[in-house]
Amino acid sequence: MGLRITVDIFSGRSNPTWEIQDQDQAHELIRLMARNRAAVAEVSSGFTGLGFRGIQVEITDDLDTAGLPAVFEIAGGGSRDPFTGAEVAERLLETMPVGRLGEGGEGGEGGEQRPAEGDADSATLDGSYPEDFRESVREEIRRTAREGAGGATTIEPAESGGISEADAAEVEKQLQTLVHRAALACAYDVTPYNPAFWNRPDTQPHNNCYNFAVNRRTNTFAQPGRAHGYTIPRTVRCGEVSTGAQRDGLRFWGNCQPPGSLRYVVALVTGTFPGNFRDYHWYRLHPGGIWAHKPGGTPVRDVDNSGIRITNPYTCDRRPYNEWCGLFQTHHSLVIR
Repeated sequence: MGLRITVDIFSGRSNPTWEIQDQDQAHELIRLMARNRAAVAEVSSGFTGLGFRGIQVEITDDLDTAGLPAVFEIAGGGSRDPFTGAEVAERLLETMPVGRLGEGGEGGEGGEQRPAEGDADSATLDGSYPEDFRESVREEIRRTAREGAGGATTIEPAESGGISEADAAEVEKQLQTLVHRAALACAYDVTPYNPAFWNRPDTQPHNNCYNFAVNRRTNTFAQPGRAHGYTIPRTVRCGEVSTGAQRDGLRFWGNCQPPGSLRYVVALVTGTFPGNFRDYHWYRLHPGGIWAHKPGGTPVRDVDNSGIRITNPYTCDRRPYNEWCGLFQTHHSLVIR
């Protein structure tokens, strides 16, 4: 081993991650990055919204690091030289094991890289990643460089699942009722927006959108249903994610939780990435009708991908999570892992 490479792109599921096992190759890449320190940035120092957020590099063995930090980011919008960062990131991306979705046993291109242990849910059946997914990441790397620091943008979503005016009006009506607490069938709780708790170094990388939405820090990158023996299928459809969430103790909004506390209102969305990778994302309601969220292992935020404060998770810029799954309610008795 030596290097662990991660494409920081998903919110709920584990990110595509693989390891460089060949020591000579690992040393070569370390020297490349050391020669181009202007391309190296702190993790989460650039774009931290939904979609592509850069390539993360972790030096996993006791190697000659050439002065590089143990963990850092390339091509996420935070480096001093985004064009050099793009060149280095593309070189790292070339090491991604590539195959076809559903292909088995061949292991993709090259024999020196493999998905990291525990990250199989983000890989294809043969332990590799589709070529069109890698190409879409390469385009995001180049786009980030063109738009400069902090200019990373998300992969465009599929055409299906767009905003329906009728649905938008219905969701807006629900949200206004929530904010004003008028004629509510179910009581619910809110807590002040407190990103500092979630953005600590010992918490931020290990908890995802689901942890934040239900306000439970587990440091396990919690998955809906995992604590109760349920695994979300690769198709990651609304009903499949909500099945896991309901096994954990969540309920659809309107099916009131019993008396208690931590009865937060949360919203679920899903979406498709190139290569037919699917993922989910959650939001949580805060006082004043503001919604906040935590894209994967990045900092908590209350703005969407356009930098606009979120007052409606249905109509906000949440590309590529363009499928609306509805509102849910949590409870203090739920268990997640």
